[in-house]
Amino acid sequence: MSKRLVRSLLAALILLTSIVLAACGPALTPLPYTDDFSNPNSGWKTVDDPSVKINYQDGALHFNIPELDTLAWSVPKDKRFGDFVLDVDATQVDGPNDNSYGVIFRYVDDRNFYRLDISGDGYFAVFKYKDGKWTKIQDYTETAAVKQGAATNHLQVIAKGNQFTFNVNDQLVKTFSDSDFANGNIGVTAGTLFDNADVHIAFDNLRVSELKP
Repeated sequence: MSKRLVRSLLAALILLTSIVLAACGPALTPLPYTDDFSNPNSGWKTVDDPSVKINYQDGALHFNIPELDTLAWSVPKDKRFGDFVLDVDATQVDGPNDNSYGVIFRYVDDRNFYRLDISGDGYFAVFKYKDGKWTKIQDYTETAAVKQGAATNHLQVIAKGNQFTFNVNDQLVKTFSDSDFANGNIGVTAGTLFDNADVHIAFDNLRVSELKP
């Protein structure tokens, strides 16, 4: 085989590999991925404005939301996950029980992701945000799985293909199927509703691990 032919074959292989990688998107983040938020440079989005403050503080990621009807979220920089088990501790530090906090996953961008919420008065809900429009997968439903008030709740999302399972404090609260987002980032979220402001939520001990067979 001539050197010219070898070089041509190698060039074609490199081109084919580049095309496949471009079609598949960025590589998936190696697992496990963990963050205890003790390092303020670990890459999560922070915000400091009058309506929303998201910051690293005392080894946790804190959300302070003083305004009514405001939802905020934070994701780590340049992460992407397919199938996974996501675990995180979410603590209501202060503020009204009529609130909203939880996790987001299969985050494509700020207009496309899934969201699992709980509230300090003992409810949970599941939403899909597609092309900037919210869809209720599960409207707010009361559950004994949520610890109410100023307490810490352990949230878990299991994602396998288009199948999703949500556990709160090791209790199953919801399963559903949806194929819109095959992979994406993960994150945490908190918000206020129409009647109560000054929500303060802290997240800690986040871990994204491999899905066991």
